[in-house]
Amino acid sequence: MKLKLLLLIFLLYVIGLNAQSIYNFETENITYENLAGSTSLNNGDVWDDPAYTIPMGFDFKISSHTFSTIYIVEWNVGAVLSSRPDDNGIQPLFVPVGQDIIDLGYATGTSQSNISYKTEGTVGSQIFKIEWKNVGFYDDLTELDFMNFQMWLYEGTNVIEYRYGPSEINNPSGSFEGETGLFVNLATSIDMDNGELEDNAYIVTENPSNPTLIIIEPGNPDPGEDEALNGMVPDGTVYRFGPQQLSVEDFAAVDFKIFPNPASDYLNIQTKASEYNFSIYNSLGQVMNANSVENRIDISNLSNGIYFIKIETESGSATKKFIKQ
Repeated sequence: MKLKLLLLIFLLYVIGLNAQSIYNFETENITYENLAGSTSLNNGDVWDDPAYTIPMGFDFKISSHTFSTIYIVEWNVGAVLSSRPDDNGIQPLFVPVGQDIIDLGYATGTSQSNISYKTEGTVGSQIFKIEWKNVGFYDDLTELDFMNFQMWLYEGTNVIEYRYGPSEINNPSGSFEGETGLFVNLATSIDMDNGELEDNAYIVTENPSNPTLIIIEPGNPDPGEDEALNGMVPDGTVYRFGPQQLSVEDFAAVDFKIFPNPASDYLNIQTKASEYNFSIYNSLGQVMNANSVENRIDISNLSNGIYFIKIETESGSATKKFIKQ
């Protein structure tokens, strides 16, 4: 197995003395295996926009939410999960596939797409696994395209994995609903009543084999289906979200302010760190060249648009967004 670390973006914000949720993102290639000995949710019934209540067997934490039961929500499109079944209140949303999926046997009335789950491992380090097997797409008029995927949640570490298996996509415009690929994202906490994020959201986009991670800040609308991958996720691909936690002291040491924002020629940094390195990335995760004198960075050579500035200290790293205009 070859592990490849991708774009690591840490966006830190203060709510009282606490930082917002921060996740590493990485992709790995692992042979996909169907779940063995799992419990079926649909039990041979044909499904479309299913609603299931699933016991996990342990507490899982994401943002301010702790839960031991997870739901495939009826108000969405088949592969959106949350800590509660209704579409109101503040909750996390797990979206390994954002397109409208359907039982591949829906037209014939005989199920071909089993949804199942299992929890395995020793207490304290269990893994909850849920699998969508050979699922089709509602908008695929050929009724032939299919894919396999799983979501794993890890007890203790609170790691989240989206795992993708064999697929066949001959009608991408239909199956992907006019997009270039799957919608894949994670909203750690969203107020369903007003559609605004209470915590960071993460969108996986661009090259499905080597994707870019886009982070949407709290206070912005739900990212929903803003960005899609450019093609189908290859068999054996794992997208992993690993939570990062900093102490209050470490957070204070790496936190910084930037001004003005938006900026035209120069960006000023205010930080408690006596020494730090900085990097500037565009929205695709590409490193941009910029010179600095003390805490003032010359950005006059950058094209207008959205950028991220990351500073690194001995205590950790933090990233913030700015606009060049």
